[in-house]
Amino acid sequence: PETLEKKQSSNNQMVELLSALEEVNDTKFIFTLPNADTHNLKITKMIEKFHAQYPSKSVLFSSLGQLKFLSTLKYIDGMIGNSSSGLLEAPSFKIGTVNLGDRQTGRLKSKSVIDSTFKKKNILRSIETLYSTSFQKNLLTVTNPYGDPGASKKILSKIKTVSLQNLIKKKFYDA
Repeated sequence: PETLEKKQSSNNQMVELLSALEEVNDTKFIFTLPNADTHNLKITKMIEKFHAQYPSKSVLFSSLGQLKFLSTLKYIDGMIGNSSSGLLEAPSFKIGTVNLGDRQTGRLKSKSVIDSTFKKKNILRSIETLYSTSFQKNLLTVTNPYGDPGASKKILSKIKTVSLQNLIKKKFYDA
């Protein structure tokens, strides 16, 4: 949910999103339930209802956890929502993200991110862009603005070159 949104309620935003998803064919949706923000129970019920109505078109998880989530990214076409993972992790997997609403406004975004409002027609247009040949081709050259894989190895390599002698100026004495 967009907890700070004043113009459109979370309920209305989900109606627009789910209405758009009803019209998308040849696509199976993986839903992860919302976090503990305001209105999460309403949103959860709406997602559960969509899943019950379209069981062949959707799967539902309360949470995938980090390992399953990152493993799943290898096999999906794209992401739709307002989660930071669409900006932070998805670009490293060359996956497009339809970023809904203003929740991520002001954050650095790669060229794999398609910003959309929570209006059905805009969501459908963004999904169409996501699947377009030209967008998919451009994904092959996308770089993640949040860095390349292997940061921990680079950090460790750098730390190994730094002398830690004389780092502590205080001397401690045991009595």
